Amino acid sequence: MNTSTAHPSFHAASTLKGVLPPHLWRVLARNGITTIEQAAESYPEKLLQMPSVGPRTFRKIEESLFPGKRYAPAQEQYMAPQADLDQATKALPFFRRTQNALRRHDLK
Repeated sequence: MNTSTAHPSFHAASTLKGVLPPHLWRVLARNGITTIEQAAESYPEKLLQMPSVGPRTFRKIEESLFPGKRYAPAQEQYMAPQADLDQATKALPFFRRTQNALRRHDLK
């Protein structure tokens, strides 16, 4: 039984170079991910924490490697006032800011 979250046709090809567009596999390779198995293990939290992986890059990788899946960050219970939002955003780690950006882009 196959328990991987990656697309089933990717099991024959183990490298990302032939599967993803060059700019996407280079981003992952710079972060030490060169195989589909490594990408599947890193999805979604580790991918979101990587430098150069913002909301758009994350969605492109997700669409290419994990068709039918869509990571949706949990909605926060507390909404900060607009004046406090800018200061709070600067203090959050990169992972949290990326999750917030994914939420904003997905509200369209």
